[in-house]
Amino acid sequence: MEQTIVQRKFGEIGARVKFVPFNRFTAVVKGQHASRVDIRNDKEGEHFQIEVAGQPEVQVLQIAKDDKHLLLQIKGVTLQRTVKGDKLLPFTQKLLCGHDEKHWFVAGIPQGIPVSTVTQAKQALKPNEILREERGNIRFKESHKRHRKLKDGRKIHRQGEFMFVPEPDFQPPKGNLTKIWHNEPMSRGGKPHMAENLYRYGGTSVYVGPGHRNGLTEDEYKRIVEPKDRRHFQLRVRDPIVHVNGKIRHPDHKVLDLGNIWHLVALNTENKAQFFAQTVAFLD
Repeated sequence: MEQTIVQRKFGEIGARVKFVPFNRFTAVVKGQHASRVDIRNDKEGEHFQIEVAGQPEVQVLQIAKDDKHLLLQIKGVTLQRTVKGDKLLPFTQKLLCGHDEKHWFVAGIPQGIPVSTVTQAKQALKPNEILREERGNIRFKESHKRHRKLKDGRKIHRQGEFMFVPEPDFQPPKGNLTKIWHNEPMSRGGKPHMAENLYRYGGTSVYVGPGHRNGLTEDEYKRIVEPKDRRHFQLRVRDPIVHVNGKIRHPDHKVLDLGNIWHLVALNTENKAQFFAQTVAFLD
């Protein structure tokens, strides 16, 4: 691995990158992998941090300077705990690294999708709901914009990992049982996106709290969490079908105004990346 080459290529998109040794004990305790990529802060600001074990091969496959994005590939080892001890197994992971509005980000590409360019990586991060809407209905130059116009006149919007598909004919069912939530948080492990108006159905009710950010079911909550600790948990819904309208707010992004039209909420596919993207659920 030639770290100086990787650092120089990150510099071409205006980013800094640091390599740090892999902390085996911490990883075993937390169930983490033997190589990780994250965004960290120091006195000079944000930078990428690559934590590696052994002698992995780290390579920048492509750079998109104007877009401040690059495609990173890491071949190395991952840690697996077994009853007979810890094992280091080989792996290959590709990650899209770049800048989005105000901050740097890293997103793991789902396993099994062949990508070698930044454009292919962006396409691989689109969920099926977006691919289905765009198929034959979008010009290539529009296909990766934050606000992309379809040929039928509608616009798909993106705010971070969240995407919003307009459904002009959709209306929540009328009746006493229909609940429209206001200023409702939507998250997948990070800072929540706040929806001015939100309607949801389906999903699983879970309790979210320290050490259990994906949520615990009712049975798990009663079995695992001590009564004295339950004040730190909130009741949320995991993986519901969600429609929103009005303004969507997030501290790292510009306010997105969806108007009065209801939009289906879809998330990118980084949660399907095998290693670097942490396994997180959509919580509302």
